[in-house]
Amino acid sequence: MIKNKIFFFTILIFLTQCGYQTIYSNKNLDFSVTEIKILNDQNIGRQIKNRLGLRSSKNTSDNFSLIIDSKFEKTISSKDKQGNPSIFNLVVYVKVDLISELGKKRSKVFSEGINYNNSENKFNLKRYEDSLRVNLTEKIIDNLLLYLQSISTNKSNASLQGNIGYIIKK
Repeated sequence: MIKNKIFFFTILIFLTQCGYQTIYSNKNLDFSVTEIKILNDQNIGRQIKNRLGLRSSKNTSDNFSLIIDSKFEKTISSKDKQGNPSIFNLVVYVKVDLISELGKKRSKVFSEGINYNNSENKFNLKRYEDSLRVNLTEKIIDNLLLYLQSISTNKSNASLQGNIGYIIKK
């Protein structure tokens, strides 16, 4: 009994000290977003704007203006024998037009989707759809951050070489 308590206490100490951090929390981003214009779906656009505003660095040479055109589509994937919808498909689309400070323009479309079952309780179904939309938008934001980091001119000084891992360029 005492051995079990000591074992669980030891495991608890090691697990709480593992150094978990959320993605992009301490990364030095090599770009800055100077302006964001939102088209169509304002909720998705605001969610992206809030997240990019928190992650932008003001002391970089890469300044971007973004035009975010977002929408979501809910379609019926499957119906039951009576013709009632049983499975829905929800897809979030975000088209990003990126204009650099030098005048270069790039466009990229991000999309994420999910299938989910219908529910008899329409209030809970609507709440579930809203949470799915937020989660899909978060995935798109992560992909957008990776895309912005990849096109930034201030690349990291690390490179991937074989199975060894990252090495520092000299």
